Parts: sequence; C-alpha cells; structure tokens
Amino acid sequence: MKKLWILLAMCLSIAHATAKNIPIPHSYTATVTHIHDGDTIRVLDEHGQKQRIRLAYIDAPEVSPAQAHGIASRDALRQLLTRQTVRIDVWDIDRYGRQVARVMLDNQDINLTQIQTGNAWHYRSIARKNQHQQDYEYYQAAENQAKSARLGLWRKRNPVAPWHFRQQNRQVK
Repeated sequence: MKKLWILLAMCLSIAHATAKNIPIPHSYTATVTHIHDGDTIRVLDEHGQKQRIRLAYIDAPEVSPAQAHGIASRDALRQLLTRQTVRIDVWDIDRYGRQVARVMLDNQDINLTQIQTGNAWHYRSIARKNQHQQDYEYYQAAENQAKSARLGLWRKRNPVAPWHFRQQNRQVK
C-alpha cells in the first residue's frame, strides 16, 4: 500500500509539473524575496515570476513555539539569503506545488549549510531514494558533525524531528 501512495504522489508531482510546463530537472537564477521557514523560501525568477521553493533533502524544525529551534532555523536562513541572487536547481515539484530544489549562493550549497549549522535534519527517508549518492554522503556527514558538535537544534539532548512533530500534531487533532 505504501508503494502505491508513493507512486501516486510521484504521478501527481509529474502531472503538476507538466500542467505548469515546468521542465524537471532544470536550473535558473532568482532573487530571494521571502524566507518562510528553515526549508522553504520564495523567489522572483529571471522572468519576474514568483516561485515557491522547498529545499530538497532537508527538513527544518517547524516555525512554531511548540517546536524548538524552528524560529532560529528560519532566522539563520534569512541571514544567509535575504535579497540574495541564487541559483535554483529544481529536481521535482511537491504536492503543494513548490519546486523542490537545491539553492546555491555563489558556490555554497545552502541546503547543506542548513544541516552543517544544525538548522535542519538530513531528510534521509526521501534522500535515500532520490539524492545522488555523493551528495547523500556529504549531507549525512554534515548532520553527524553538527550533532557531535552540538550545533543548533542538536544542543537539546533529544530534538524532535519535524516529521515526528507533524505526525504528533496530526494525532492530537
């Protein structure tokens, strides 16, 4: 059943991209206009179109008083990206219509930086299936180093991963 849901999600993602005439994968230059949280931004592309971007292969704490480090994660990304010109490497479109992408500032992989600084988890359950092997290893090593150094969200003894936090909130509702 799980495989059926994954297949359905992939088909919907491809259908959404096709309906909006978005080639997958592709890259473009854009200016960051808004940082929603530690893994979601808005940009203005080179054609003046607004785009919503979900940083690929990472998951940041939710911006909520109930989840530790969510606001700090968002603020760290704001400090890096506000009004910056970046390259967006789009790999997919998610079910919310956001472009799932790697964000590059000069030669810096911002997705990786969020992990290195302890502002996001490596989203291994997604990355295991889709991320290039070398990038997977870099992201995983970055998370392990941030955890060892107790950076950012790793300052807490047992930080709650965002996917668990969202699941707990769904069960409460």
